Amino acid sequence: MSWQRYHTVWLIMGFGWISLYLVRMGIAPVLGMIMEEYRLSYAMAGSLFSVIFFSYTLMQLPSGNLGDRFGRRKILILSTALWFILSLATAAVQTFTMLIVVRFLTGIVHGTYFGNDRPTIIAFTPKEKMGQGQGISFMGLALGFFLGVFLAGMIAEQTQNWRWVFVVFALPSIITSFLIFKYIKEPGVLSAEDKAVKPPPAYRKAFTDRDLWLMYLLGFTLLYGYWLTATWMPSIYQEIGIKGIFASSLLSGTLGLVGVPALFVSGVMSDVFARKGYGRKGLIAANAFIWTLLMFGLGYAVEIRASSVLITALFFSSGLFMFGVWPPYYALLSELVPQEIAGTTFGLANFIGFLSAWVAPYLTGWIRDATGSFSGGLYMAGTLMGCGVILALAIRPPFRIKSRG
Repeated sequence: MSWQRYHTVWLIMGFGWISLYLVRMGIAPVLGMIMEEYRLSYAMAGSLFSVIFFSYTLMQLPSGNLGDRFGRRKILILSTALWFILSLATAAVQTFTMLIVVRFLTGIVHGTYFGNDRPTIIAFTPKEKMGQGQGISFMGLALGFFLGVFLAGMIAEQTQNWRWVFVVFALPSIITSFLIFKYIKEPGVLSAEDKAVKPPPAYRKAFTDRDLWLMYLLGFTLLYGYWLTATWMPSIYQEIGIKGIFASSLLSGTLGLVGVPALFVSGVMSDVFARKGYGRKGLIAANAFIWTLLMFGLGYAVEIRASSVLITALFFSSGLFMFGVWPPYYALLSELVPQEIAGTTFGLANFIGFLSAWVAPYLTGWIRDATGSFSGGLYMAGTLMGCGVILALAIRPPFRIKSRG
């Protein structure tokens, strides 16, 4: 197969996710060091992790809409350059209040990426390869998750200073900005004549369609489980006896490596299912259901203080479905709306989904403070995700075994 322009787009957008997740996830392994420096409770540390998502979430809808109206390339170039600066600013802060402020601002610029990255993938990817495009480009998210958690733990343990993490993690961001500037053209640019005759985008559909709202709420339930795990798994490992920042962050971060094959395989399977007429939602529901069972199993293993081997097996198994659910999810979402409002739709989906990031880290930390265990938080996540399976099955059309003749 010859190299196509969409392959370049997939790789650059994937590298952008690596740079974003380095800055986002670098804080998780060093929460213990920050808690000690600023004398924080678990709930307060959870709030620090969550603050980036308050602003990130609020930016989802306006950023996608701005991309629809004024062009995605400009926003992507600007945002990646800005979070380079803010990563360096994170390393320079001296007070907890300033750390909160800088992380909040980082969330604003991070929030401009998703609503313009996913529609860029849609614009350049052939329809029959949409699942692959969503999955392969999202491998950057999984790799960024691994590298962010693994390298942050290693850097912090070697330097005994969490600030160096964000100095190192700033560099890929500015590289991403250059790659987008150099190699990606503005997708979907219309001539003046085309704009004059083309009807205005039907933005109303993004806010009123029944099936889109089921997708939005499904995203919330899935992301709740994701962000609980992403935030607290290093601490869960430390709670069951895995000592040292590097060891716990290595085990937690390896989840991202599990996600790489999961994203690829799920993306390919999603396209196969779609071509055969089965649709994508059955694959979404199956991934969500198995992940739900594994989340309950992980909660029980933590409750009884099972061996680290069993907890790791459950954790890594859940990662296959944690990441595998997203290629068919985003491919289906792209099929439910016209491209002209893709940015607005993806922005709204991520806005609602990431409301879970406001809640999951803090609420799980609060439950841990109240009960002395993370098991209750894991059970809560499993319950919400079970509701998500029902939402997936309710999306129209009904799941069918055979394609319509």
